Amino acid sequence: MSKIGTIVIGQGVGPAKFGMTEEEIIDLFGKPDEREEEAYDDDPDDKTLTLYYDKLMTDFSFDLDEDEDGNDVFKLSSILCTNPEYTLDNKIKFGDSEETLIKYTHNLKAADPEIEVDKETKERILMFDDLSLMAIFDSEGLSAIQIGYWDDAEDAEE
Repeated sequence: MSKIGTIVIGQGVGPAKFGMTEEEIIDLFGKPDEREEEAYDDDPDDKTLTLYYDKLMTDFSFDLDEDEDGNDVFKLSSILCTNPEYTLDNKIKFGDSEETLIKYTHNLKAADPEIEVDKETKERILMFDDLSLMAIFDSEGLSAIQIGYWDDAEDAEE
């Protein structure tokens, strides 16, 4: 199995960086196992694309955006990883406890996470909005990490 590398908050996973196009991700990792394109119900022009890589245990999600020429292009905006070979910022490993992750995020000056519990699976979901990070914990510890990218320019306009 090919190892992508480290999950880096605010940047991406290994060579995959936020803002890359679908073509750039395919150039890096080859053809995905599945490609799913969806439009949001409230705005059919607002679309998302997800590329699923089963062997990498990693999904890459893209939002529809415009490039410099005004053309519609999908740009990498979120990465979900469940591969236990990866680490978060070379500090957090899959299987680590919630306390370990919270201590690490406090070192980054992050606020306490919002916590949800899935009643069916008993998984605990920790969402760190200021880091664009979501971590899922099961009975064995950290089991999934999702990192995202938010455009600061959009936040400044609000």
